[in-house]
Amino acid sequence: MFSPKGLVVELYRKVVKPLGEEDKIFRLFIGGRGVATYVFWKLGGHRVDPLSGDNPLIIATGPLTGTGIPMSGRAAAVFRSPLTGIIGASNLGGRLGPVMRFTGVDILAVLGKAERPTYLLIQDGKVEFRDASHLWGKDAIETEEILLKEHGKNAAVLAIGPAGENLVKFASINHDIWRQFGRTGGGAVMGAKKLKAVVFVPDRQQVEVAMPEKLREFLREFTPYFVGEKSVKALFDAGTMRLVELANQMGFFPTYNWQRVSLEGWEKIAWPSFRREYFLRPGACLHCPAACHRLVESRKYGVSVDIDYETVFALGGLTGCADPDEMIRLNDLADRLGMDTISLGNAIAFAIEAAKMGKLGAKLEWGCGDLAKLVEDIAYRRGVGDILAEGVREAARRLGLEEIAVHVRGLEPAGYDPRVLKGMALNYAIGYRGADHLATMAYALDYGGYAGGPQSLGEEKVRAVAHMEEVSALFDSLVMCKFGRGVYDTYPGGRGFEIFAQLLTYVTGHKWDGKSVRDVALRIINLTRVINLEMGAGPDSLPERLYRPVQFEGKEYRLALEELEAALKTYYKLRGWDDAGKPTNEVLKELQLDFLIGAR
Repeated sequence: MFSPKGLVVELYRKVVKPLGEEDKIFRLFIGGRGVATYVFWKLGGHRVDPLSGDNPLIIATGPLTGTGIPMSGRAAAVFRSPLTGIIGASNLGGRLGPVMRFTGVDILAVLGKAERPTYLLIQDGKVEFRDASHLWGKDAIETEEILLKEHGKNAAVLAIGPAGENLVKFASINHDIWRQFGRTGGGAVMGAKKLKAVVFVPDRQQVEVAMPEKLREFLREFTPYFVGEKSVKALFDAGTMRLVELANQMGFFPTYNWQRVSLEGWEKIAWPSFRREYFLRPGACLHCPAACHRLVESRKYGVSVDIDYETVFALGGLTGCADPDEMIRLNDLADRLGMDTISLGNAIAFAIEAAKMGKLGAKLEWGCGDLAKLVEDIAYRRGVGDILAEGVREAARRLGLEEIAVHVRGLEPAGYDPRVLKGMALNYAIGYRGADHLATMAYALDYGGYAGGPQSLGEEKVRAVAHMEEVSALFDSLVMCKFGRGVYDTYPGGRGFEIFAQLLTYVTGHKWDGKSVRDVALRIINLTRVINLEMGAGPDSLPERLYRPVQFEGKEYRLALEELEAALKTYYKLRGWDDAGKPTNEVLKELQLDFLIGAR
């Protein structure tokens, strides 16, 4: 039987204690984001300041992690976001998830603030507190390299850079050079705790499963299907970079701070250009045959990075920069300094527009310019960088420029314009982290032509988006890569929730079925909703700019407020929530969330 282990670490007192009730918690929430969100609630994270030592930083794996199941090698993090003030969450690939489980720890909750810079060393299910004074001030990649040299190449390292130390509100937690807990400011949470890094040293190379022969039989049949499936082949061929071309051809590529939907000269930063002049090799997370990472090198700047669509959209499209060398250079800087490139690009684009309006006290222009200096200024909070380090919402408030600020609940959006891909309008409005493209992955429904096509926001699209929200919550809690959503849903041997029920049964020894798996997803969605309401999450809405029409190839694309309001009404009804979007007591009881009743 699956028997998870959790630890609670208190930095100031240097105390480690067991989490308790692991079996019950994992049964109710599976793992990853679900378990971490529940622990966040139990530890009172919703009552504390995001940059206080009391804000729990929770890192969690799932029962499938480390088993070799394709796309199961991820880990999740949950905390109160310093950027948004509500649930902050992220997940990453690389090697962290499996290696963490190989140390004998399934979930780690970190509380308190260390007296001096500290890193945690975790091995054999135990925690050591190590001095990190010699690492403070170093960039995230350099920090990881030093710790790997000291603790061995099989270790997995989480580290922050100067942005996290300086409490940049969208600072990331970095791993495996180019992987990040990127969104919502986890790096600032670590910086506020004086926690420079966490190092996991494995003492084994596998995890036990309840039915090993059943799992081996499944993998023998599933893995060839997985490798040959068309969505996986597309990832292997071009990674997410293939979307640059699609987004510009369909007109959903946000540019010039969300004022246009295609970038002049976009061909220079599309995948064919990168592949021809800059491509080194593909890369993969542990236990993933898809190898969707695109490692590229700029000979001009002498740096290499793992480039992706969101980075090119944010640092290229939003700023009006169509230069591959600059994309690589800025990506490398963001990785080393430790910042989420989506929020960073949105902040820079906002700054350029503000400067051109004469509101920022700095001279900035659309295009590549000297964006590298501005990136560094943000990380070190120098000059205008100090304002931008607060994120777009707060920078706009201070400058009186809310009308040009694009965010939902403080989180800046990813690269899918909701005036063209209307399922994304609902996605961004209900996103539990704010303008979170991975809350429902509705962009795939939209550009794929499903549920009425990209311009549909009727009941069929709302139902599809709600289903994808459940899939997303499940993947975040298993913890699995969402790029596997298509292949797992089409596998003839079991589809959708049923295939994960099958895998959970093999791995944990507990009997699961499709309904019990879906119930977990619904439980997580409702738990998160109540916690966010408790923390003062605002209404489900979009920023003013996204209601303004946009032109593309002679056609006007418009999102009406009434469209979104109608979609929200349908969505609330599907969820069994009240007219204000609050879960009812009946829904909470049905999902075994009675402890939340009265919390609001």
